[in-house]
Amino acid sequence: MAECLGFIRYLYLKALVAISRFLLKLLAPTPSSKPDFALRIPSRDKSRVIKVHVYKPRAEENAQSKPAPVLINLYGSGLAIPLHGADDDFCRLIAATTGHVVLDVNYCLAPEYPFPNALNDIEDALKYVLDRPTEYDPSQISISGFSSGGTLALAASTILPLGTFQSLIAFYPATNLYQDPSLRKAPVWGGKDRSPFWTKIFRESYIRGMDARDPRISPAFADTTKFPSRILIVTGELDASAVEAEELAEKARDEGRSVGREVVVRRMKGCGHAFDKKLTGETVVSARKETYELAAEVLRKSQEVSGQ
Repeated sequence: MAECLGFIRYLYLKALVAISRFLLKLLAPTPSSKPDFALRIPSRDKSRVIKVHVYKPRAEENAQSKPAPVLINLYGSGLAIPLHGADDDFCRLIAATTGHVVLDVNYCLAPEYPFPNALNDIEDALKYVLDRPTEYDPSQISISGFSSGGTLALAASTILPLGTFQSLIAFYPATNLYQDPSLRKAPVWGGKDRSPFWTKIFRESYIRGMDARDPRISPAFADTTKFPSRILIVTGELDASAVEAEELAEKARDEGRSVGREVVVRRMKGCGHAFDKKLTGETVVSARKETYELAAEVLRKSQEVSGQ
């Protein structure tokens, strides 16, 4: 009986997510991206592969043909909406200004692939990198993510061995999927809250009966001593995710003082969730430029500290 009810609930969630995907496709353009090329990385799920957009550094950055530093990037999807390619500008800037090869990973989505499938895809992408030490420098791997991609980046940092990632960059991530989203409030009045109903649907589609306090789901409950030595958290003062993200950043800073962890938190004034995806408005365009350059600086500094 329980299995039957679970299957019915899955069909309900799948129907709602399908409607949301359809409406988004009607109302918003499909992300346009221009990577240098695309890879198809083997998945542990033999029925599919993982599509990855690759952004290469400028020719002069790679002139010595030595293994390149790598940034694994994870787009924002609400864990259910296919928006791979939305971070094209960020990926291109990082590749062009830091010498990193950027791998923008099209991880799988719920409800078709619930937790932990997306994290498995990230691990499989990492394995692809580590298996190619002449192409990618295994000592210079960082991870970044936007929105739910930032959530996954934080979670991946806690389940992989310490030292796997040199830097962690998360733009406006949700960190506590256990909390009722209707209770979240932006730090500054005037923010436009995302629909708690749809947030709950997307989260349930991903979590599917697991304990949302699992740190692999909600990084707010993670052991932050496993985080990389360099962290950048970007939030918006009009975003309901800001407070929980900043609280996690402060926890990571406090627990990492003894090991010299550097944690940078930047709350952007006048900016809401996904502010960098808005192409008009002086405030958000300026914030986008500032935070992308800050992310690039974090990655460059990581290389300098490693003596590259």
